[in-house]
Amino acid sequence: MDDGAGPSNSMDTEDILEKKDKIFEDVLNMLVDKLNISPTDIHIDTDVREELMFDSLDLYELVIDIEEAYDIRLPDEDLDNIVHVQDVVDLIYTLSTSC
Repeated sequence: MDDGAGPSNSMDTEDILEKKDKIFEDVLNMLVDKLNISPTDIHIDTDVREELMFDSLDLYELVIDIEEAYDIRLPDEDLDNIVHVQDVVDLIYTLSTSC
């Protein structure tokens, strides 16, 4: 008994992963430009503050770049929860798909 949900869920998952991969690439490029480092130095699990040595000004500038690129607003309370690059990607995905 196939209700058709299997393939649809699979397609939805693939679509989500593709969108998140694209967001990661965008964030990666922003970070590389801002920090003048190699893209190989940044991974999805990279700690933004500890490994990339982001200070509050760096984070503020990145937020502005993200908000302009995705036409979204990143709430301050959500920024406090960002630890890894994955958190940035997830937040952008969530906010850009809820519009």
